[in-house]
Amino acid sequence: MKKILLATALLIGVNGIAQNYFVIDKSAGTTAPYNMNDTSGTAILTGVTGGMTNTLSSAQSFPFSGWKFYDTVVTQFKVSSSGYLTFDVSQTADVTINTTLPSTSAPKSAIFAFWDNLMLSPVTQGANTFPSDVKSFIYGTAPNRVFVVQWRLAQVSSVSNVTYFAIRFYEQGHFDIVENYGFGTFSATVGTNNANGTVGYNLQASPNMNFGGKNGSYNAALSDVYRFTFGNQPDVLLQIKQNTTTPLVSLTSPVTTIKVKVANYGKISTSLAKFNYSVDNGPTKSQMLSPFVVNSEGQDIVEAIHPMTYTAVTADAGTFKNVKAWFSDININKGNSDTLSFQIFVNKGISGTKRVLIEEASGGWCGFCTDGHIKMRDILADNYNVGGTIYKAIGVVHHNSDGMAHTESNTINSAGFLTGYPSAFIDRTKFAEIATVATSNRGVWAQKVTDQAATSTPCNVTIINKTFNAATRQISFDVKVDFVDYALPGDMRITAFIVEDKVRGPLISTTNTQWNQHNYYSMNDAGAGGASHELYTQPAYFYGYMHRHVVRAILPSAWGVAGDIATNPTLGGSYTKSFTYSLPAMVSMNSATDYPGFQNIYTEFQNTFTGPAQNKPTDVSIVALVSYYDTDIKKRMVINANKAPLMWASSVKENTNNSISSNVYPNPANGITRIDFNMMQTDNVSIEVYNLVGQKVMDIKNGGFATGEHSVYFNANDLSNGVYIININTANGGKSSNKIVVAN
Repeated sequence: MKKILLATALLIGVNGIAQNYFVIDKSAGTTAPYNMNDTSGTAILTGVTGGMTNTLSSAQSFPFSGWKFYDTVVTQFKVSSSGYLTFDVSQTADVTINTTLPSTSAPKSAIFAFWDNLMLSPVTQGANTFPSDVKSFIYGTAPNRVFVVQWRLAQVSSVSNVTYFAIRFYEQGHFDIVENYGFGTFSATVGTNNANGTVGYNLQASPNMNFGGKNGSYNAALSDVYRFTFGNQPDVLLQIKQNTTTPLVSLTSPVTTIKVKVANYGKISTSLAKFNYSVDNGPTKSQMLSPFVVNSEGQDIVEAIHPMTYTAVTADAGTFKNVKAWFSDININKGNSDTLSFQIFVNKGISGTKRVLIEEASGGWCGFCTDGHIKMRDILADNYNVGGTIYKAIGVVHHNSDGMAHTESNTINSAGFLTGYPSAFIDRTKFAEIATVATSNRGVWAQKVTDQAATSTPCNVTIINKTFNAATRQISFDVKVDFVDYALPGDMRITAFIVEDKVRGPLISTTNTQWNQHNYYSMNDAGAGGASHELYTQPAYFYGYMHRHVVRAILPSAWGVAGDIATNPTLGGSYTKSFTYSLPAMVSMNSATDYPGFQNIYTEFQNTFTGPAQNKPTDVSIVALVSYYDTDIKKRMVINANKAPLMWASSVKENTNNSISSNVYPNPANGITRIDFNMMQTDNVSIEVYNLVGQKVMDIKNGGFATGEHSVYFNANDLSNGVYIININTANGGKSSNKIVVAN
């Protein structure tokens, strides 16, 4: 018996000594007031041109009284250019060769934020110099302050290998490590080492860990955050990370599968577990999942799908169902997980007229964006009239760093959606197989539009009471939202885009991209798509490029304002929001002075003729949308949208396939005159001019046109002054007429 008691005592003692730090949670994203590039902090190490290497700072005071590391109070620390912090201030030499932990050869009493053979060296690109340093700063208020030690622009041997990272110390006693972003290749260690190097912990990828966060550019929402805790790491520590159950259930498809994602921060992997859930505190549904493998140390996140479904009933319509989910009997006898509580909402499954909003991020400087414009063109043509719904897909373009960029579109582009230019947000929906809300994979845009078009919407959006005062140039309109079903409750907002088509500006210079559009697909540039790409024979820079679907303004602001719609709108509820906007004065181009050397070009992409170029009422449309707002950008989905041209009917008419909408500009006509028309289907078109006694006086065009928007030009100087009728006819019986006045 004494031997047994002694062995037990020794085991307890060993376990006490062996207490260690380990990661208890890995999450994505940081929020204010933490700032990856804080410039106001205290400099501990400042990089020098040529590179600061093998450097250990002087001793720094630790700001929190009584804060413990490996159960020992710390008061001072030193920081290394090689990516670690040590509380052993007797250390004088930097250690640059990283290894696995624990290690007696590694720095003692240390936290390794990103330990590699790093240097600190500022980087100059053009007129900008980016600092490379280690700084500290504090945010928050006592007793919940956070002390940050931050490495900025840490490099291996060249500026092609750069990363940012930090340690955040919480006044309450724990810490986390933030891997912000980087590019290039590293072989680092991330973890801890105790005071004699006998107890330590490192992330699984150490000592060959690459940077965390976004590759190539900073995105706060994609930073990797590792939260450390001190104690005895259990064999299995299963945590439910996310609810992936569909939040909205319709009575038309009432069967719902309960799904969650889990991670395991224990020492060993799981092999099986019982998945449990209950709805509204009702009977528990349990099912053993075997095999159910979730690797240890938070190496992966696994989705668990409960085999037993939940079915909504008629009485559930318009209500939330409260769900609790948890795991038990993990690896038979390794305990339970935490419990996740969430809600699903039930509606009747009645849909309004669904229209899909495509928002493309673009810029004149972006040579790949021309292909994005073509993809948008083709998607809109394919979805112009689907089952009698005009504008089944609505396209807009948010510009960046060119003549069409503005604050509100910049806000949307910089919200963390983007992975590059061009990118598209389809109804601002986060698709499961796409990492972010926006995708730069142009190959999936069309399919995602088709997928969204097949979804239901609980409301109809219409644009009514639309007026334009030509003297004051004020646009006034109302957006009306009618709920045909219960909507998933939330902060729903009404916003409107003022969108202009065929926007163009002056040449400025042959390579200036304020208004010109760069084209990487040109054989005179990168030839990015090869000889088969339709832009291959086009110029490397488009002069007088007709920028399509340009968002000129967003009303009232990028994300709208709260209170437009009740959080839980009633079935049959109706909400109206009024808008006004002053259209700026129209800007015209002069072919000779604005496009010297490139006058009088007109193609599908270019127009260097003299004439209206910006703020043209006949090319302005209103796009209205209803969307959710949430602090999580992945939850700002567009519920529905609609579009109405400013100068046409006040609401979109659901036309038959052989209908044509048309307009003539300018009117009165003088010189080059443009005829705009929309084709509902591919057809042969004749465009003719008649005088008031019915005599044909001019043939403008006779040929085939595909589905979509088109413009044809003619010279009104070829007609005598007077009143004329322009007739557009298609082979399948489509007709449209416009009366014009010629005043040369």
